[in-house]
Order: sequence, then structure tokens, then C-alpha cells
Amino acid sequence: MLTAFGPLLAPIAGFLAFFGILFTILGAANSRRNNPIQQRIQQATMTNLTPEEIELQRPFAERFLRPFTAQLARGVTRLTPSSVLENLQLQLIQAGQGGRMQASDFIALRIFTTLLGIGMGIGSGALIQRGLTGYVLFLAIFGGLGYFLPGFWLRGEIDKRKLQITNALPDVIDLLTVSVEAGLSFDQAVYYIVTKSNSLLAREFDRYLREKNIGVSNAQALRNLVERTGVEDLSAFVGALIQAEETGTRLGWVLRIQAVEMRVRRRQRAQAQAQQAPIKMIFPLVLLIFPPILIVVLGPAIPRILHLLAPGLAL
Repeated sequence: MLTAFGPLLAPIAGFLAFFGILFTILGAANSRRNNPIQQRIQQATMTNLTPEEIELQRPFAERFLRPFTAQLARGVTRLTPSSVLENLQLQLIQAGQGGRMQASDFIALRIFTTLLGIGMGIGSGALIQRGLTGYVLFLAIFGGLGYFLPGFWLRGEIDKRKLQITNALPDVIDLLTVSVEAGLSFDQAVYYIVTKSNSLLAREFDRYLREKNIGVSNAQALRNLVERTGVEDLSAFVGALIQAEETGTRLGWVLRIQAVEMRVRRRQRAQAQAQQAPIKMIFPLVLLIFPPILIVVLGPAIPRILHLLAPGLAL
């Protein structure tokens, strides 16, 4: 049995090793860091340690990964068009990673994972010993995984963040409507929501208030809010607010209409997902449920069928 799967053991081992090393590196890079002030206090009190010992006590991500990616980032930034960097930076902001990672850092990370995948491909090709074809195949598989994996992660973070903001928007608009109709201004109502909630949307509204405090116009601050999130429903809501401000329409009436519309949109999305459920269930049914059922139902009849078709094959 094991000899039959012998040629597949090396690719499987390389595949598992690639993801194991990659997840270990990402976990080390994203590990929680201490307070910088606390680190300086600790370094100042460590009078018995040499500078080399203090340096070795720093996390692996700080000692190796960050300088390595910084060197890659500087080289990549010179070769990458500015439009690509701006689009990638916007995606990082929409994923909530704008304060942690720059566009050049992400490109450097993609280069690093691609090189790691190529190394895994070379190792797997050497183990399997299938000639040039095997090397090319493993280089394409592992190199492609290393290149596309950061993009998949970024797209997943963007979609998850957009979904959370979209689901929270109708409830936030309801609170804004009640607050404005109770006599508060729009900014006061937003400040009340910011102080009472810690959701992603509340944090984005907090940044909206901060931008207004430093002199950004109301319309531009709202447009920046839409650009940072990339949520279509929020874009429609902000467009209605800007139009109401320009035309002098009563804000409470506009908010109430938007609250109803957002709830209708959420209900339509739920209905669309419910209609897609039967299609999404086909693949689990075909691959995971039908084969065991066929084995249980037809299994006892297989020896008799073999005996009728070919008596020599009877069990």
C-alpha cells in the first residue's frame, strides 16, 4: 500500500513543510510586541548584559524578518509603478492593515513567500528525482502558492472587514436617526455612537470626527470614509448625506429613508445567499455524502455482481 503512494510522499511532505514554515514565520512576525517604552526601561535596567545579549533577546521577527523585508521593500519600491503602489496601499487600508504594513512591505512579503515556495519546489524536485519536468512542475506549484497566498490573505481580510461594516450599517443608521430626531446634530450623534460602540464602523466614524477636527470639510471626510472601507452601502449612504447637505434637505428625514433602504438591502442579500445555498451544497453532497451512501447500499451486492459477470473474480 505504501509503495503505491511512494511517488506522492515527497510532494505531500514538501507541501506540508512549505505551509508549516510559512505559518511559523507569519506567526512570529505577527506576535504581540511589548510596549516600546517598557522595552527601553528594561534595556536601561539591564546593566549586566552586553549589547549582543540584549540584541539576541529581541524577537526573531525584529532581528531578521523586519530588516530583511525592509531591504526588499526599498528595492521593490524603485521598480514598481506608483499607480500599483497606490492601489495596493488602498487595499491594505481597506483590509485594516494600513497602519501596520505599507505597499512596499506587502510586495516584499510576496517576494519572500515566492522565494520560499521556489526553495520548497527545488527541494521536492530533488527528493522525487523526476528530471527537469519534475523540477518545473514543483517550481510552478510551490512558487505559485508562495506568490498568490499573500493576495488570498489580503482579499480575505478585505471581504471580512467589508462584511462586518455592511452588517453593522443598518443598526448604526437607526441610532443616528433616533439621535438626530431627538435634537442632536449629525456630528454629536456620530460621537455618541463612537463612545458607545467599539465596532469597525464606529472606529471609522471616529477617524471621520478626527479629520473634521483638523479642518477637513464634512464632504471630504465622508468621502475619505468611503474610500477607506470600500463598502457600497456606505457609499450610497454617504452620497445621500452629501446631497442632503448641499440641497438643505432635513437630515432626520434622509436618515430615516436610508435606514429603511439599508434594511431592505440586507434582506435582499440574505435572500440571495439563501438561493445560492442549494448550488453550494452540490459539491459536498457529490464528494462527501453520495460515495459513502453508494458504498453502504451497493457494497453487499458487489461480490454477487462480480460472480455473475466473471465467476473467477468472485470473492
